[in-house]
Amino acid sequence: MYLKNEMKDAIDYFVEQVNRPLAKVIVTLGGRYPEPTHENVLHPNTHRLLDIRDKFFECWEETLLLKALWKILIVKYEHSPTWRNMLDWVIKEIPGDWKPFNPTRQMKCWKGGEDAKIC
Repeated sequence: MYLKNEMKDAIDYFVEQVNRPLAKVIVTLGGRYPEPTHENVLHPNTHRLLDIRDKFFECWEETLLLKALWKILIVKYEHSPTWRNMLDWVIKEIPGDWKPFNPTRQMKCWKGGEDAKIC
């Protein structure tokens, strides 16, 4: 059975018993990190991540979970060489045969569109 089907068959369980508790923990613990800004970060790619985050929220609806995930990503990237190196490696691997983003499909939380200049 494909993972997608397995998840769909037990969607109520995953939403109530996994997704919601996980989101709550991420939001709670992520909120303990200091807020990253262009004024308090050093690494050039951290500045790029801040810019990408800002553009992301111009194109996608902002939620507490998404804000926390971005905050965690940026703070970990800025302060931890191990996490920075791992993310740099992952990004290096992406350009290969990654399926490109399609801005014309209907997506929950998407604020952009095919004619959106920023998105």
